[in-house]
Amino acid sequence: MRKTTLFLMLIITAFSVSAEQKYGWGNLHFDYQSWDAGVKDLEYEQALVGIEGGMGFGWGEMYGFYDFENILDDEGNQGQTANGEIHTYLWDTGASIFTKVYNSQSPDFKETNQFIGLGYTDLKGDGWWFKPWVARQYITAHNNFGPAHDINGLNGFTIGWNGGYAFRLLNQDFLFSNWNEIELERNDDYASNNFGHEGLNGGLNLTWKITNHISTTFMYRYFYNKLGADGYGDILIYRLAYDL
Repeated sequence: MRKTTLFLMLIITAFSVSAEQKYGWGNLHFDYQSWDAGVKDLEYEQALVGIEGGMGFGWGEMYGFYDFENILDDEGNQGQTANGEIHTYLWDTGASIFTKVYNSQSPDFKETNQFIGLGYTDLKGDGWWFKPWVARQYITAHNNFGPAHDINGLNGFTIGWNGGYAFRLLNQDFLFSNWNEIELERNDDYASNNFGHEGLNGGLNLTWKITNHISTTFMYRYFYNKLGADGYGDILIYRLAYDL
């Protein structure tokens, strides 16, 4: 499954180079994450810089980001996270083949998650959208904290979605968005590191587009039995972005 998912994403990405682009967006951003400012104090803070964007074509749509993390920490403590996901349309049905690769690395851990499943992209209207998906997950991970240091293989199912609503208030442009992932039937090794066979991962974001090229976003990042947290955890994230 691992090689198949990567192969499909590489083929689709190569095909997109010659396909007619219907829309595209992107940004360069600076984030400051406060892990001790939410409901639960996790005693960690970090800053990062990154790039994010999306594109739409007649055959499907793509989204991805790359973050270089811990930029204010001592040299050698930096990490990086990359995410790429694709909805490949199944004709005009609104359904799609959903593929996603997520990779995060730091001095203490390395983790790659690959997903393949089905999605739906046709729930949308004037200024809003909702795109659900369900996928099988494959994981490869290594960490310096236990009890499972090396994890490889199938890792259950994930039910996910992203949605958003764009609106104007006081003659200003805003966007409220949400992404969410519910992990089910995680394998025993991953469950032992994340306190259960089920978990939750997501975020609520409010973006204010200040000018055509400058925006700021307040994010509430939440998770349950995820990111090494036993039970509920959350992060407040402040973003300043240059919109391309």
